[in-house]
Amino acid sequence: MAPGEGPSVWALQGDKYTVKAGKGTTGPGFTLLEGEIAPDNGPPMHIHNDADEIFYLLDGELTVASGDEVIKAESGAFIFIPRGAKHKFRNDSSKITKLLFVLAPAGFENFFMEIGSPVVPGKDRPDEPVGYEQLVVQRAEDFGMIIVPE
Repeated sequence: MAPGEGPSVWALQGDKYTVKAGKGTTGPGFTLLEGEIAPDNGPPMHIHNDADEIFYLLDGELTVASGDEVIKAESGAFIFIPRGAKHKFRNDSSKITKLLFVLAPAGFENFFMEIGSPVVPGKDRPDEPVGYEQLVVQRAEDFGMIIVPE
């Protein structure tokens, strides 16, 4: 797949997710997403009950909390989060952080496709619809992700 290819959506308060591979191409193997995380953004604390997750930072930095450990990750960092581990990440910098996400097994790409708004070249990200947070929580649970209190 060439750079810039793959379906892209705006999700989770302004982040951009592009599906590079998923169930349709890898079968049950894995999901590969390219993420662009906006400054001062990131998901809440959560658990993937049925998927391992890997982050590989291409450009920028993230603060990743997994269990009791907090990691300040920079470009080139590789982070493995085993299924069942409570974790979150946040872009505490002033520029967009770009990274690859791998989730195994495949299927979690559909979560982003369902909760996201399609990226339209030349158009700004749309506002999130009323009830968006409820939609995220509900669909997350359907995909084996539980949002948990910190």
